[in-house]
Amino acid sequence: MRKILLRGSGICLLLTLLTLNIGLALSVDEAVKNFRDRYEKTHNFSANFEETTLVAGRKRVASGDLSFQKPNLLKQRYINPSNPENTTKLIVSDGQMLWAYVPLINQVTKTKLAQDEDSMELLPGFGQSLENVDKNYSLRFVEDELAEKRGVYVVELTPKNRVEGSDAMFDIMQIWIRSEDSLPIQFMYKNEKNETTFILSFKNIKINENLGESTFKFEVPKGVQVITVPAR
Repeated sequence: MRKILLRGSGICLLLTLLTLNIGLALSVDEAVKNFRDRYEKTHNFSANFEETTLVAGRKRVASGDLSFQKPNLLKQRYINPSNPENTTKLIVSDGQMLWAYVPLINQVTKTKLAQDEDSMELLPGFGQSLENVDKNYSLRFVEDELAEKRGVYVVELTPKNRVEGSDAMFDIMQIWIRSEDSLPIQFMYKNEKNETTFILSFKNIKINENLGESTFKFEVPKGVQVITVPAR
């Protein structure tokens, strides 16, 4: 389940930074204030995604599409690259339950989402974390000449007050933001302890569309095995 939540972790900060306008003269403190002020105006988004996972030198790439709506509604569909109509995995959060369906093995796992304030968010850096992002993270701009030539700026977030030996999801998070329209186009998470790097890239982002309630509803297909995973 940790893996599922991490995959969506790019989603959490995507919404915080959708309207962030980063320029060479903009300080990180100003950037934080901007996305705090404008965060409330972003209700949902849809996009195509590509995720790359690097574990101890091994690389795995997957792609699909997703829709996300605050505070914790999610529909993320993984597809077969050779046949986009073929769903290989489906993750749905209806705000109460998180479902993960894998058609190939005819199995669904479900996890009840915790409802306390600190756990309402699906992902770190979103919701309650966003309210105190400057207290929870050290932020800085990262120089990236190639990205800057393309009009993209990189922001790095490092968790503060980390406990030695803790099982944190990431040590460093970086966000690539396109200056022309202030849209984040890529997220990178690195866990040094587990030698894992996770990269989530977005294309064709659409903001504040009318997403029907059925978008985030999941019905268990007939004959599918359902496994309940204890909430963390």
